[in-house]
This record gives sequence, structure tokens and C-alpha cells, in this order.
Amino acid sequence: MTGISIKAELRDEIARHELQDLLGRMENMRPFYDAVGNTLVASTGDRFKAEVDPEGRPWQSLKPSTIKARTRKGQLPLTILRSNSRGKSGSSLAGSINYRASDDEVRVGSPVTYAAIHQLGGTIKRKARKGKIYRQKDDAGNVGNRFVPKNKANHVTEVDIPAYSINIPARPFLGVSRDDQEDILGMARDYFRF
Repeated sequence: MTGISIKAELRDEIARHELQDLLGRMENMRPFYDAVGNTLVASTGDRFKAEVDPEGRPWQSLKPSTIKARTRKGQLPLTILRSNSRGKSGSSLAGSINYRASDDEVRVGSPVTYAAIHQLGGTIKRKARKGKIYRQKDDAGNVGNRFVPKNKANHVTEVDIPAYSINIPARPFLGVSRDDQEDILGMARDYFRF
């Protein structure tokens, strides 16, 4: 996975020892890790819908400028880290969560290149660059002051775009919650009931 994956351990020492004991008695652990992967992908999806981290803390709200920009583009303005394109093509971070199980472990993560910055937070530094703005010129040759899409423009202006930074707050979506820990331990116990 090129984006981000997690490694987690049970926090409760007694539960951790019990799980290690149960895993040590399993002959083929891949089905168990498969079940754990499915459980963690589902709980991560629930966190995206609730917009909370694995501990249940709410993610930082979107900035008013982000909401305004999304509204202007015809997107759903209030969803965080989920598709907001109203059916337009493209994938979302929430839809990219997957797992890979082996005989020794399960990895849960996202192959999306921007997954890590949303999980961990960070700063994106954009360099100064040249850009173009598109507008329409009326029949009298007056250039309007409203921007238009490139395919509707009849006037192009080259502009200098200065360097700037974008601060992305951490919005952890990957992780193992207390409920996940209980589910994983329960799955290990159930493995020996059959």
C-alpha cells in the first residue's frame, strides 16, 4: 500500500496475552486475519460516517472557506474525507480502505497517496508558479471580471501565483478502537468453539 497502513497492538495486557495464547494454538491463521481485516475495514467505514477518530473524538470541522469553495463547485460542502462529488466520477478516501491478510498478520490501510496527510496531518507547501485565468470579453471588447471555465472563455490572462502553504489537520481514521479490540478477541475465542 503506497498511502498508509497501521500496526496496532491490544492495550489491555490481559487481553493481549489471551490473544497471543489463542493465536499460538491456531494452525492456519489466515482465516482469522481475514476476519479481522473485514471487521477493521467496516469499523473504519463507520468512523468516516461518524467523522470521529478510533477513540470516538470528533474530527476538526472544515474551514468556512472550504465549505464555500465546495458549494461553489456544486459539491456537498459538509462531508469530511468522503466523496462529495454528487455522483461525479472519482474515488474517495473513505472508499479506498482495504486490507491485506497473510498467515502472520493483517494490514489495513489505503493506497491513496493523500491518505497519510489526512491521517497524520501536515503542511503542503506550494511553490510560486504561473497560472491562467479565463474570462469572457463582450462584443465591445470589455473584459468581464468573472472567471469562466476554459471552454467558455475568449480571453486568457497569465498571472503569477505566489508560494503558499496549506495546513491539513490530522483526522485519524485508521486505528483499533476498544470495540474493535473486543471484537478481535471474540473472533479468536470463537475460532476454538468450532
